[in-house]
Amino acid sequence: MSFQNVIYERRDSIAYLTLNRPDKLNALNAGLIADLQDALDVVEADPDVRVAIITGAGRAFSAGFDINPDPGSPSPLSGSPDQWRSHLQELIDTFMKVWNLPKPVIAAVNGYALGGACELVQVCDVKIASEHAVLGEPEIRAGFGPPLLITPYSVNLAAAKELLLTGDTVDAHEAARIGLVSRVVPHDQLMDECERVARKMCLMSQLGVKMSKIAVNRALENMGFLNAVSQNLELMTIFDTSTSPEQEEFNAVAAEKGLRAALNWRDARFKELD
Repeated sequence: MSFQNVIYERRDSIAYLTLNRPDKLNALNAGLIADLQDALDVVEADPDVRVAIITGAGRAFSAGFDINPDPGSPSPLSGSPDQWRSHLQELIDTFMKVWNLPKPVIAAVNGYALGGACELVQVCDVKIASEHAVLGEPEIRAGFGPPLLITPYSVNLAAAKELLLTGDTVDAHEAARIGLVSRVVPHDQLMDECERVARKMCLMSQLGVKMSKIAVNRALENMGFLNAVSQNLELMTIFDTSTSPEQEEFNAVAAEKGLRAALNWRDARFKELD
């Protein structure tokens, strides 16, 4: 099975999905999102696959959504709110494919997992991080919000609000402490540990694993997860398509000096506080 932005392979009963834009730290663009959707469809349809492992090529799981998208890609500032809402809905649908997949999905977090990639990690069923991993949702610093509001269901209220309101990132050990990942292992042991867990699941009753995943998911859904996702879509559409003095300054720097200069301007504002 061949995709442009995802490496797909199956070994025995384990499917491996590797996000494959290493020169862009596997940033999530339209092509990668589409390939991930298709690869997940392959996992679901293949009766010989019992577990999937998602990881990233190179030194990142994924740096999150590509802030320098392809020409013609939706933009919150140039299109209508309805167009941007449809774009966010597609991203949510991709993440929910992982959530609703009738087979367990393991996230092998091999490096940066930021923004939307942090949300992708959280919808996986088992999350194991390399000691090199860095997680967080810094979208708010670029004038965007998280399309999938799962963090309050992964960590406690205090940690969720601090992460989402400051855009802070955390190292792998802090991520494990607050519940973003299950545990941390040495970098060179990450895939071995993920495969060990996957092989264990392969020995279980496939029906039992499926029903247990659904049961846990429904526990969160009955706590309001799906309603929170739906309401968050509307709120983030408003946030993303609105402007602010900070966003206007960012845009002005980008227009005059380029995107990298604008990112440096943004990061410099927080340098003494991070």
